[in-house]
Amino acid sequence: MAEALSERDQLTTPGTDGDTPTLRELVDKRDHLTNSTGHYYGVTELSLRDADPIKYERFYAKMHAAVLAARESARFVAASPGSREMGESLWGLATPEGDTLAVSLGFLSHTAIFPVSIRYMADNDYDINDGIDDGDVYAVSDGLTGGVPHPGDFYSFVPIVVEGEVVSWAVGINHLMENGAPVAGSWATFSVDTFMDGLVCPPMRTGRKLKQESWWKAIWERRTRAATMNILDDKMRLAGCAMIHEAVHKLIDEFGMDYYKRAIREIIEESRRMILDNMKALLIPGTYNGCAFRLVKYEGLQNVWSHANKNTLIHVRASLEPNENGLLLDTEGSSKWGYHSYNATPGGADCAVFLGMINSFSHNTKVTAGIELAVQRNYVKGSIYNPDNEYTSNANLWAQTVALNSIGFNAISRATFSRGYLEEAYTIDGNWGAFQGAGTAADGSNYGFTNFEWLGGTGRGAWCYRDGEPLVWAAWSQIATIGDAEEFESTVPPLFYLGRKLLKGFFGYGKYRGGPGNSAVHWCVDPGKHVALTRPNGGLSCTPSVGLGMSGAYPGPGSFMISARGTNLEELIADGETPRDATELLEMVDEGKLKVNNLEVWKTDCPELALENNDLFVDAAGSSGGWGDPLDRDPDLVIKDLNDGMTPHYDFVREMNGVIATQDSNGVWQVDLAGTTEKRAALRQARLDGSETAESWWHSERQRITEKTFTPEVREMYAQSLSFEKFNLEFGGFWQVEPGYTLEELAS
Repeated sequence: MAEALSERDQLTTPGTDGDTPTLRELVDKRDHLTNSTGHYYGVTELSLRDADPIKYERFYAKMHAAVLAARESARFVAASPGSREMGESLWGLATPEGDTLAVSLGFLSHTAIFPVSIRYMADNDYDINDGIDDGDVYAVSDGLTGGVPHPGDFYSFVPIVVEGEVVSWAVGINHLMENGAPVAGSWATFSVDTFMDGLVCPPMRTGRKLKQESWWKAIWERRTRAATMNILDDKMRLAGCAMIHEAVHKLIDEFGMDYYKRAIREIIEESRRMILDNMKALLIPGTYNGCAFRLVKYEGLQNVWSHANKNTLIHVRASLEPNENGLLLDTEGSSKWGYHSYNATPGGADCAVFLGMINSFSHNTKVTAGIELAVQRNYVKGSIYNPDNEYTSNANLWAQTVALNSIGFNAISRATFSRGYLEEAYTIDGNWGAFQGAGTAADGSNYGFTNFEWLGGTGRGAWCYRDGEPLVWAAWSQIATIGDAEEFESTVPPLFYLGRKLLKGFFGYGKYRGGPGNSAVHWCVDPGKHVALTRPNGGLSCTPSVGLGMSGAYPGPGSFMISARGTNLEELIADGETPRDATELLEMVDEGKLKVNNLEVWKTDCPELALENNDLFVDAAGSSGGWGDPLDRDPDLVIKDLNDGMTPHYDFVREMNGVIATQDSNGVWQVDLAGTTEKRAALRQARLDGSETAESWWHSERQRITEKTFTPEVREMYAQSLSFEKFNLEFGGFWQVEPGYTLEELAS
């Protein structure tokens, strides 16, 4: 029995047939030893580390250097802009069971899917039926079988095999420019099931001996619109994996197989212990609840798929609870899956959740699967995070799973603030944006594209002691960068930048305000035969961002986009004046300078928008929430924002912050302290005068509950959440409704 063996024997015991262990046996052993002992792989003593810590750290340093070098070299293999310069990529090394050992910079949380893909291979006996050889190449982009967050994120797995045994996996990941769905780009916004998600690959072998098969190139050419970039990205991922593959073989030659097998287990157990220590040091016991909402506006836009032609309000609900084993994240009460692109899978949800967990608790230790062992997740079957229909779409899950991450991340921020930590406590937002599409050039050549800039750098939310900052925050990567405008212009031939700016006043107000978001104006020039774009709706939810503002502050405003089609832009260019951000465009329209035949402001899902010569497309995203009551803001900070132009409208901040100011002949603002004191007292009194007691509010709202006077979308949302026991008990207990209170779901 495994329990009776020494730890060293446990790590080297052969399979049940007496020969090389199968992948299934390796996974089963890992599960058994971890679950039965409470320590990763049964490692209760860090014997290698304690016996020779210098050797142990040298071993890990070489391993970590291999993945870092892979990224810094491979990303220059003519890769797409998002992968090459923006951090939309990552390379890693995993155990034979898929548990993360070391990762490069980039998509840290995406390592959560590694064990999902390997477990699927193990459960389906890939090594027995097909064989897994050293240097094979596997492709994965499927959420259900591979755990991938959305098909636009593509993974390459390369097994490292010694004497017939899989001893590790080299993995490369990047975000594709285009993944071949009916809606062009990286996210199939109007996908209603997995058959519309684009190029979806369960774990499948596409090459041998570190070389792709010939047919794999044809897949990219025939099934995606950005074949050249996707093929080069594929070569990029494999180049990095080849570097890791070679480095690990050298590592095994230097340290020996016995040392390697033991050390990779100790590394994960060591990090698990340190993460638990961090959790205990940073958090206060209790239950931290949070919720967010996402509007899926399909009604009138799904004329082909009648069963999806409706609006849906997604309820994102989660609680975070520290315990002796780390943390429990419970999503029970979130909506059920639906016929839309916003569903998730457990692996995809993990990719979002661990954005915050890694940043919060792996800051002083090795980034390994230890973080995943310290966070227990409850994704209830049938919910949007664990559908009981294997064909749901998960093409755009980031649009609501980032909200799930923000709920957990903000809970950690509240806990650290309660402990007295300041630099660790700030408002977390995921208010990203992007645009995507496809076109046909004048010569008939086709292309697809995604512009990642507003994923790469957004405003950081306010700290508990100072304002947030612009462009420095990317929850999914340590490398905040919006990339070069020229790079994106090269990927979308007809679109050119007229402006790319911080958007004044585009943040959540508070005692400390959030970092401002961003806006860009894109000009369509000579579109060829056709060019059209859509928006994957990062922050386009028609609801407040989940970073609702901490301690009485306001949330960051949601992202939006503007399409201005049929313009007099040539006249403006002749006069030397063009709009450079969303505010300027709308002001020029109001003033009559910019004439537009069709002006639309989009805050939620938009259909494919075809552009003609001199049409304009404008986007705004990346705002973040504030911290503290806006009436407590230092008047000098308000004056500074007015003089810097960061808050462009005095009348607004006078009512928001209660600051009275005057402007001299040079346009410089100065505070009137006496007037400010008086104004703030009046605003606080107005709050009291306009408020009602909690008892009065509860009775009026309860009447709506008992009478069931909900809009159709809200009614269906509650009906779905009430079908889960935990939310049903919370809802019924709070509103004191009769036992058996139910709401019927709407018919599809």
